[in-house]
Amino acid sequence: MNNHQASRYELKYLVTEAQALAIRQHVLTHLKPDANTEMNSIGYRVQSLYLDSRKLTCYTQTMQGFKNRFKLRIRFYDDKPDSPVFLEIKRRVTNVIQKKRAMVDRQSGEAILRGERPDPAMLLNDTPTERDALDRFCKLKDEVGAVGKVFVDYYREAFQCGGANHYRVTFDRNVRGSNYVLGNGLRLPERSEMAKIPGVVLEMKYVEKPAPWMIDIARRFHIERTSVPKYVECVDVVKNSSGVLMEF
Repeated sequence: MNNHQASRYELKYLVTEAQALAIRQHVLTHLKPDANTEMNSIGYRVQSLYLDSRKLTCYTQTMQGFKNRFKLRIRFYDDKPDSPVFLEIKRRVTNVIQKKRAMVDRQSGEAILRGERPDPAMLLNDTPTERDALDRFCKLKDEVGAVGKVFVDYYREAFQCGGANHYRVTFDRNVRGSNYVLGNGLRLPERSEMAKIPGVVLEMKYVEKPAPWMIDIARRFHIERTSVPKYVECVDVVKNSSGVLMEF
C-alpha cells in the first residue's frame, strides 16, 4: 500500500450510501479496484494516528482554512507486530496535495513517536525519497512539538488505473475517532466514537486535470465539492464525548 503520487489534486464530496453504490458502478467502467479492495465489501481498514502540537496547530489551521498547511500521521492497516507502518506528511499548497511517506517497522514507528531520532536503518525501503520523508517528518514533528493526539479509523474502497495512479477514486465509510493515550504505542484503544459525518466520503484524485468522466459523475449525481477533514471530525467527536479523553 505504498503506491501514492507525490503531488496531486483531490475533489471531495459527501454522498449517501445509495449514491456511493451507483457512483461505484460508474467508476468501475473506467478504473479497477486497487490490490487491497475486495468487491462487495466496504473495503479495507485504514488506521492512522495523527500527531499535533499541544495547542492543536494542525487542527486549527484546517478549521480556519489555511491554504498552506500540513498534517502528520502514522498510518497502518492492521495490528500485526510484523506489519509495516507509514510515517506520512500530507501537505496542502493552495489547491495541490503533496505527500511524503516513509515505510518503517512498527517498533521504529513507535520509537519515532516516543521522540527517538530518525535513523536510515529504520527504513524498510532505504531510498533517497524515503530518507527524505523520514527526515522531514521528524523535523516537522520537532518544529511544532507534535505528539500523538487522535486515532482515525475507517474502511476504504479504492479504485485506480490498474498499476498506475494518475486517477484514483476512494469511498471512506464508518469513520471513527479515539484518543491516543501516551505510552500505548500504535494500538487502537477499545473505545472509539463514530465521527459525525452524515454519509460516505467520496474523493476523486488526479495528477494534472480531472478526467471528463469525473466531471460527469459530479454533474450526473448532482453532488458538490465540500470539505470533510476526517482528522478534524475525529478530534471534535473525541473532545465532545468526554472531557478527560484528550490531554492538551
